[in-house]
Amino acid sequence: MQTPETLGQAVRRINAAFYERGWTDGLPIVPPTPDGVREMLAATGRGGEELIAEIPPNMGRATVEKIAVNALMAGCLPDDMPVILAAVKALAEERVGIQAIQGTTDVHAPLLIVNGPIARQLDINSGPNCFGQGWRANATIGRAIRLIMLNLGGGAPGKIDKSTFGHPGKYTYCVAENEEASPWEPLHVERGFQAADSAVTIFPCEAPHQISDHYNRSAIGIMRTICDAIATVGTTPLYRAGEALLVISPEHAEAFRSDGWRKRDVKMHVFEHARVPVGRMKYQGDWDASVATFTPRWVDLDDPHARMPILRQPDDLLVIVAGARAGRFSLFMPGWGFPTGSATVKIER
Repeated sequence: MQTPETLGQAVRRINAAFYERGWTDGLPIVPPTPDGVREMLAATGRGGEELIAEIPPNMGRATVEKIAVNALMAGCLPDDMPVILAAVKALAEERVGIQAIQGTTDVHAPLLIVNGPIARQLDINSGPNCFGQGWRANATIGRAIRLIMLNLGGGAPGKIDKSTFGHPGKYTYCVAENEEASPWEPLHVERGFQAADSAVTIFPCEAPHQISDHYNRSAIGIMRTICDAIATVGTTPLYRAGEALLVISPEHAEAFRSDGWRKRDVKMHVFEHARVPVGRMKYQGDWDASVATFTPRWVDLDDPHARMPILRQPDDLLVIVAGARAGRFSLFMPGWGFPTGSATVKIER
């Protein structure tokens, strides 16, 4: 007589089967039982066959039911589904360029930035260690998008996904903006939504590059440090003119509040001062014949002293506030490059 399978054995067997078929990110998954999927679907108020998007490069049909399956596997709760549905819509927008991100040799992964009341309702971390471990919502919502890219888009590492290194954000990459600590309008308001709306922004970017400035107490001093840190030959937007994200800590943000700096001032300062001399750039980094395609016409590539901006225009810099109140750090996160960028979608409850 065969001994009945225990729950632990069943979970291990299911995980082994999913792993062998390439349906996981390498971490254990929550088995997507029919009851569990029905619970996730019920929270959406939508039909399971409703198509939200098609995910490249395989153009897998991201129906509400298939999104629910992957969200459940990632460990999400039913209340998380509105954020995930909106994120899938944003992911599929042409300007995000997810087809390129799925197959690139670069390290980039789609970061989710959540704004509005839903971030607080779901306890999506915008404060201490917001890019790190410890918050279920951040970990599972970001992971759901990765599993959708894998299982519906076909982005299997070493096959479609050709990333040379990858980075930990390719497991999960999700934060909320710390709106209470910001001296400026939140990202979703800047993009035309109401403050009372909830929205998610998808931005394919590198891992965070920490910028430390414990010396300066003025906004201009902090900006000098930031510009010096990001104006390097190896910075991805340089030459390819893509978007980039600057995440300012609450402690640094207080200096901008005290000195009366607007978000526009930060963007303009980076555009005007985060530049690299052409003579230093030439024949390094990603220098090739395509550089001229992305270079502003007023930059003379034959002049070694001419200075190349890392952005095409000031608004190619996304600026948010996040992180703990203690700590004089900021983060810079380069995007993949033109024509990819960020997209923001309203979250419907």
